[in-house]
Amino acid sequence: MSMQTNGEKAGRLERVAAILEAISTSSDGLSLAEISSRTQLPMPSAHRLINSMIGAGFVTGQRGRSNYFIGPRILDLFRCSTDGTSSLTIARREIQIVANRFGEVGYLAKLNGERIELVLIVPPEDPARTLVYPGADFPVHATSTAKALVAFQPEATIDRYLSGPHEKFRPNTVTDPTKIKDNLTAIRATGYAINDDEYDAGVFSVSCPVEIQGAGVLYAVGLVGLKERLLMTFRQEHIVTCLLSVAQRLSRALTRRLPAQFNDNSAPRFESERPENAYMARNATR
Repeated sequence: MSMQTNGEKAGRLERVAAILEAISTSSDGLSLAEISSRTQLPMPSAHRLINSMIGAGFVTGQRGRSNYFIGPRILDLFRCSTDGTSSLTIARREIQIVANRFGEVGYLAKLNGERIELVLIVPPEDPARTLVYPGADFPVHATSTAKALVAFQPEATIDRYLSGPHEKFRPNTVTDPTKIKDNLTAIRATGYAINDDEYDAGVFSVSCPVEIQGAGVLYAVGLVGLKERLLMTFRQEHIVTCLLSVAQRLSRALTRRLPAQFNDNSAPRFESERPENAYMARNATR
């Protein structure tokens, strides 16, 4: 049985650190060849280390068949070291601007593993009408939130979401997996997703991904309201532009604070936060 010296152990840790640092610079992840090139490690050595790092949760990706990303174990360390309350305050302030501007409910959702959860629900400060509030279900083919989050995930994750079945909720709901995937590809190009009466009658929403440098898309920021009211007052392009600006500001703010995942205790509590005039269709998050 061979024993590693302290120098050998330190050298291995340096190589692991070099791989993590290289991957963290790319939101799209890195291939094995790119990691080898950037770290100056021979391909076989890089491959062996990456396989060990996948097993430890330091890196995620399919061995030898995809790009590699920072893994859940490293992200959890970042998240534990981040002041979630302060990050929550930053996000609430940004989303409040949008909610007030359009007179509708803004929100923030996060991708937690392969589960999508609401983090914030922010109504306008002076609501003068019944509002549509997001719920808790996220069909990838029918909600803008899920579309905006899933579209930017690794191919294997997208395929798992597309495995179905996909229920036909409304006439506008797309259920064919090939067409759903085409839609996700288009979202990657435009940088935003919409739900146009695809889940609940008369409901329209826009969601934009929030990218954390080195970790990818972990959050989505959105706005939801009644379609007729929202689009009769504002152009869709204007709504999209405003949300894209918010997503970019949140991306910069949260990247500076490391990839922050808010505590479950800070998630919205619908029964206490929703005003009496709230309308909540089905259980859908837009």
